Amino acid sequence: MVGSRIKPGLECLTSSAQDMGHAVVERTVERPADALGAPDTHVLVVHTGASATLSWHTDGTAHRARFHMGEALVNPAGHVSRPRWHDEVGLLLLSLDPQWLDAQAQESGTRPHGTLELAPDFHFTDPLLTLLVQRLAAEYEAPGPVNSLYAESLVQAAAAILLRRNTAGHGRGIGLGLGPDPRGSGLPARRMAELRDYIHVHLGRRITLDELSAVAGVSSAHLNRLFRASLGESPHQYVLRQRVERAQNALLHSDDSIADIAVAHGFADQSHLTRVLRRATGLTPGVLREDGAEQRGQSAG
Repeated sequence: MVGSRIKPGLECLTSSAQDMGHAVVERTVERPADALGAPDTHVLVVHTGASATLSWHTDGTAHRARFHMGEALVNPAGHVSRPRWHDEVGLLLLSLDPQWLDAQAQESGTRPHGTLELAPDFHFTDPLLTLLVQRLAAEYEAPGPVNSLYAESLVQAAAAILLRRNTAGHGRGIGLGLGPDPRGSGLPARRMAELRDYIHVHLGRRITLDELSAVAGVSSAHLNRLFRASLGESPHQYVLRQRVERAQNALLHSDDSIADIAVAHGFADQSHLTRVLRRATGLTPGVLREDGAEQRGQSAG
């Protein structure tokens, strides 16, 4: 059994491990048992299987509720709730570093002063939040390398909803925004040009949301929204599209091997490029190269 990094003792089926640093997503199985202590991170729990009963304590009062697929709870760091599932249950767990979430709250304006106090929320339904956690887990469960920009964007969006729920009194206001945007509808043209230049120069390696935020001169909490307002797509969509376009150009106009082209343009290997290119164009790298050679031959003739 692989143990959970978030809740020791749980059977962990899949995990992002420490790939994101400030967040961990896991798919776990929990069996009836008494939980000890309090988490040292903020933990979002999404129920994924058959209906199950949970007991917990809040402010000295015992509670009990039946959870159905998609229903969730938030156990803040340091909050002792003694949760106990009375049935074997499948769960998705998202752990968020308290200091990171506190910084997100400060940057977004949902916590202008003081320290963020995330309130416990032990039985709620938020379809969008559930969908974000499901997609994040699926990204780490899929074959091939993880799209780090996409994963970080999902965590940012989930954090935004948790902060909105927290400041709105649980459940009111579940949009992806993080408060008023003091910078207008998009990034200034000069900043956008610098950001695009940076992306193009570094397409061959992993690019993170934090480094793009630093280049753009905005917080990571705002970058996705500003980027989309400027170009009509998210950073990870733009980066992936640029990689695909450059790889296509190299396949059509160079004699480099497909494996070398894949690595040079930010793909993990040839099979990764093949999957992405087939999804984007319906063609494999080999077929695309053959079609290009055929067209050049017809032009020469």
